[in-house]
Amino acid sequence: MPRINPSRSKLGRFLDKKGYSQSRLARQTGLNKNTITKVFIDSTYIPSGQTIKRIMNVLKTIDPKSKAEDFFDI
Repeated sequence: MPRINPSRSKLGRFLDKKGYSQSRLARQTGLNKNTITKVFIDSTYIPSGQTIKRIMNVLKTIDPKSKAEDFFDI
């Protein structure tokens, strides 16, 4: 079972639990690795609407019930 880091963002903890790496999310979303790192570790970071949409497209394949509000304070 993957180790979960409590200092991660909600999204980071969710993806850690699912065994999803930052590299894999960056590859699947086409987003910059720096953006993905910030989304994983900074719970106060609110990405642009387009970035959230790209991330949510991937998250919906992991858990179809996922909502942006579950991971981002929007």
